[in-house]
Amino acid sequence: MQKSTIIFILLVLCFTNPAAADFELSGKLERGENTYLSNQDLLSENVVDYYSYDNFWLKLKKKLDYPNYYYFKVKYYEKLYDEESTYDNRSLDLTGNYTQEFNEIFRNKFKFKLKDKRYINNRDNSYTSYSFGYQFRHTVNEKNQYSLDLKKKEYSYVNEYRKNYLINTYKINWQRDISDKFEIELGYQLKNKEYQYSTDSNDRVVQKYSIDFSYDL
Repeated sequence: MQKSTIIFILLVLCFTNPAAADFELSGKLERGENTYLSNQDLLSENVVDYYSYDNFWLKLKKKLDYPNYYYFKVKYYEKLYDEESTYDNRSLDLTGNYTQEFNEIFRNKFKFKLKDKRYINNRDNSYTSYSFGYQFRHTVNEKNQYSLDLKKKEYSYVNEYRKNYLINTYKINWQRDISDKFEIELGYQLKNKEYQYSTDSNDRVVQKYSIDFSYDL
């Protein structure tokens, strides 16, 4: 059902001639095989199984007044294992993005994503999720720039509602050009994971600090 849906969307978008409306159409069709490695033994990579996969995605981007734009992206992914059939899964993703820059100083970016992931032979692990993100970026001057990121993501399981949870992420970054060759970026991130119905699962709060730099030798 999902594969038929994605193929139908691909055909509709391809035959609507988006180029005439100043749209940019891009995509990818991929099929391959890979190995599934066990991470239980950190000293060696143990091949547990082999799987084949199909990956189809299509992105439709609309250019507004430069540098503003928005796009929609749809993706279908299928993974089938040789032996572990309970791992077989299919997913359908829809992503949207709108980016607006004004006064060459401020930028707003809105992004949402819907995901439907189904395990073919193990419905207890099947889930749907949605996320909404917002980023505000401010170019203070030629040497300083900071950004604020807010993101909310919710997982809803098909059969196991007690596994449902939310993740809220808050992030701030400050970028400073020390010189023409040296740049530094300071970051702080707070992530909160909260289960909606289960009291047996532990909620988590994770903090992260980072320092990035680049220097042209």
